[in-house]
Amino acid sequence: MSFPERLLEALKLADVKRHGAGVWLAKQTGTTVKAANKWLNGESQPRREKVLQIASATGVRPEWLEYGTGEIISDEVRENTSTYNLHTADAWDSDTPLEPHEVEVPFFSEVELAAGNGFSNVQEISTHKLRFNLSTLHKAGVSTDTVACCKVTGDSMEPVLPGGSTVGIDTSQVKIQDGKMYAIEHGGLLRVKYLYRLPFNGIRIISANPDVQDEELSGESAQDVRIIGRVFWYSVLL
Repeated sequence: MSFPERLLEALKLADVKRHGAGVWLAKQTGTTVKAANKWLNGESQPRREKVLQIASATGVRPEWLEYGTGEIISDEVRENTSTYNLHTADAWDSDTPLEPHEVEVPFFSEVELAAGNGFSNVQEISTHKLRFNLSTLHKAGVSTDTVACCKVTGDSMEPVLPGGSTVGIDTSQVKIQDGKMYAIEHGGLLRVKYLYRLPFNGIRIISANPDVQDEELSGESAQDVRIIGRVFWYSVLL
């Protein structure tokens, strides 16, 4: 299967019709309709960061979309058919009874960290809880002891994660897998970004927003970045 064929299959899963697909792709990736139509027609192939944006927007695996390897559906949407319709977590209070199939998950409405003090301080200012389906955690291979949720602020991860989106984090997954989305502590802030390894222990930090420049940190600078965990789930309200 060629890249245009995989791209059309991904669009079909996202319920995007072939007519108007160029406009939709352009909006999702911040590119021109002309460039998007070239991807659809096989005249060119998007850069890696564009592939990541398309994969996240359609709910397919970037590796499958770019190379045709592995399974088509991503972990984030395996349980659901729509990337943006993940009804697996709801805000609740201490008076809401917990169902047998649910678990309490810390929910951090604050994303700014005191510089150098780490993720534990964010846990202390957690003001809400989420109810999370155990089946979602089991299918993602995430332990109830290592899951947390937080809100994303700003527009650096748009259009994949608009400001106000909620992400689920597996705090046991702190080893970088290229192209995966992670929550990191950097400069006293909790940030959600795509990460790539660089030679000599460096890190490339990529935002979904094409207007935000990629960051490359050398081995020494990269030591200032602490990986909190891998994002395995997210919910977006449109």
